[in-house]
Amino acid sequence: MIVCEPSAEIAAWVGARIGVTFHPPYTTLAQVDRGRILAGFVFNVWTEHDIEISLAADRLSLTLMRAVSDYVFNQLGCRRVTCRTRADNISAQRLLARVGAEPEGRQRGYFGDCDGLLYAIMKEDFPYGLHAKGSQGA
Repeated sequence: MIVCEPSAEIAAWVGARIGVTFHPPYTTLAQVDRGRILAGFVFNVWTEHDIEISLAADRLSLTLMRAVSDYVFNQLGCRRVTCRTRADNISAQRLLARVGAEPEGRQRGYFGDCDGLLYAIMKEDFPYGLHAKGSQGA
């Protein structure tokens, strides 16, 4: 089941996994199975054309990624998504590359003990959005 709401529980789950604390306003989206969160997104810092997203996941589904695409690009009308990850989180960097993210910079000491890497995903580059082909498209 996909849940979309400003949920403190989902924000806390994501925050605990990535080492940050979220403060409202934010919205969350998660995939939940039998009451257990499998993956969660926190959306904050919305500026009309861009929104920052944070993600933690045990696994990601195509259904969840399509829900994220629909929320960000269709409901909010954003042109881009901003993502940030730890410089030492290689699996997150691989995931970002798979979903069309391009590196934009490095933020020294962003996570306290580690630099942050800044990425952007443009609407037209997100594989589950505007230009998706065949059964993979939204």
